[in-house]
Amino acid sequence: MLILIFLFKKVISWHITCFQNSCQIYDSFEKIINIIPKEINPDHKQSENDFTRNRALPFAKTVALTLSITANGSNQGVDTQCGQFFKNVRRCGLWPDANAVHRSSVTKARKKIPWQAFQDILSDSVELAYSLEIEDNQQFLWHGMPVFATDGSRFNLPATEAIREHFDPDSGLDTNGKGHYPQCLVTTVYDVFRRLPIARSVVANDGSERDELKNLLPAIPSGGILTFDRGYPSYEIIHFLNNNYSGHWLFRCPSSSTFKAVEKFVESGKEEDIVYITATNNIKRKFGINERKNLKPIKVRVIRLESPDGTVSVLLTNLFGKNRYTAIEITDLYFKRWRVEEYYRDEKVVFEIEKFHSTSVNGVLQELYSAMIVSVISRCMMLLSSQFFLPDNREPQFKNAVLSIAAEAAILVPDDPVLAIQIFKELLVEIARVKYYRPINKRPSQPRINKGPKSKWHDGKRKKASPPNA
Repeated sequence: MLILIFLFKKVISWHITCFQNSCQIYDSFEKIINIIPKEINPDHKQSENDFTRNRALPFAKTVALTLSITANGSNQGVDTQCGQFFKNVRRCGLWPDANAVHRSSVTKARKKIPWQAFQDILSDSVELAYSLEIEDNQQFLWHGMPVFATDGSRFNLPATEAIREHFDPDSGLDTNGKGHYPQCLVTTVYDVFRRLPIARSVVANDGSERDELKNLLPAIPSGGILTFDRGYPSYEIIHFLNNNYSGHWLFRCPSSSTFKAVEKFVESGKEEDIVYITATNNIKRKFGINERKNLKPIKVRVIRLESPDGTVSVLLTNLFGKNRYTAIEITDLYFKRWRVEEYYRDEKVVFEIEKFHSTSVNGVLQELYSAMIVSVISRCMMLLSSQFFLPDNREPQFKNAVLSIAAEAAILVPDDPVLAIQIFKELLVEIARVKYYRPINKRPSQPRINKGPKSKWHDGKRKKASPPNA
């Protein structure tokens, strides 16, 4: 009798768990399919007639198609990708009446959507990602605080006149030190422990990473720790953060050609210390007469950092309290910022983002933000997949999640939501199927060496590309 009661309780518990999981999956699905608005924001319309007629590519479906084209990691042309995409969504019933469209139709539809619409969708995606977080979120925090890394990277762009003029007017083989393809500066804010990109800016190649940090700061949640590499530290930036961000910061700076207080610290041979950095005359000139009165010395904790090759650099932080935040912990935390570099690698290698499918400025910006949107949605799906289908907090593979979502991007704007939720569950199972196994031993760092053969066109390429003298 006791055995029957025990088995009955187990069956009831199993049914309750299944019911709760089904409800949670449905709630999550409902949130995810609302990421892409059904209609374009009137403020984003370039013409009153945009997306008013019943076309094959309304606003929401154009966005979903753009996400798929951007993130599927394929070198195929837009026509080929559209054909495959529409065939799949028609067969599975997400868009039962869908027919493949010509690439010119895709171009016309995308032209009606300003890139700012994708920026808004990214913000909504990030908000969703934080709302799906599980209750025990200590694994995503350091001493109870989220950690963010900010870094810039340059992306190669299509060599059209419009893009060259907008992003990199000095590019071209006829300019010394420049390549054929124009470039842009992309700055990304990355939640280190959640592995989640949360904000982005795209500016001309001669843009400033420090200026972009100021522009992106309102998008960063307060109460965190901001980490930066050697290109960011300056009195102006630290002063700006102290006055505009409620949280902590951690910089790495060189041991020479830097703040005088830092140079003296390096010469002292100490492992860590407290110093005060002051504004130079060049910095003071950037401020008004009244503002200069507030440019007081800034208290900074400095920690010596020595690389295996003997190179010395210094960590600057406002994480005071040696007992609470040890130097070893802070040093280890700094190197966690490398994950933003890994994210750039994913965009350039997995997404193959630099193989753009548009030759316009607006189209390029759309795809740079689309890559982030798919990354955020992938992280959301990975969290749900591991929560419902993977035991012991095992981790799905990010690459498989991205490619799976790119293939099923129509699930974000389904014609049949009932069918879509079934495909949504199958997608979670597919994401859980391929797991990521982290290396047991730390992988040694590799030197940045190009092991490819030297191009036979390298020598004298500018001479060959330049027009002959008249």
